Amino acid sequence: MSVLTCPNKLQYQFSKDFVEQTNFKLSDKCCLHMKKEVAYKWEKENNRHIAITGIRAEEGGMRKLGGCTVFDGKDLHKFHPLKVVNEEWENWFIEKYQIKLCKLYYPPYNFTRTGCAGCPFDMNLQKTLDTMKELLPNEYKKCQLIWKPVYDEYRRIGYRLRPYNLFDLLDETDI
Repeated sequence: MSVLTCPNKLQYQFSKDFVEQTNFKLSDKCCLHMKKEVAYKWEKENNRHIAITGIRAEEGGMRKLGGCTVFDGKDLHKFHPLKVVNEEWENWFIEKYQIKLCKLYYPPYNFTRTGCAGCPFDMNLQKTLDTMKELLPNEYKKCQLIWKPVYDEYRRIGYRLRPYNLFDLLDETDI
């Protein structure tokens, strides 16, 4: 991960002292391993050499870079048809054509994004986890296990997550 793309609040994690003292391994490879490699494997198994994605530049981050098409030499390698679409147009299209979305976008969940569950890059991570804890408790517990080192560090420095309180650590069955 480049320090330039890392939020200022987290740049201390790139210092030699931090890495040596915590053995906290930083990587920007999470999305690569959990999503992109899966897509590449599917492409290979199905003899397809193009990925069509639903990413929009408006979503930010690395999505802002590049255009709608990615070529490998003369061959079209990736196509991002929604890259230029904004949220207003997307909502209009969904309404006009009565497109049914994943249930997580509707009440009682009301998620605005459904990337990897509990992803530390979620700008609304605390809200997402609060919703999951209430409505999807098993998914919440999985996230707490998978992302524990990251969540612990976020809580320690007060970034995207509030500190634990006693009730965050208990299930209703424990009370």
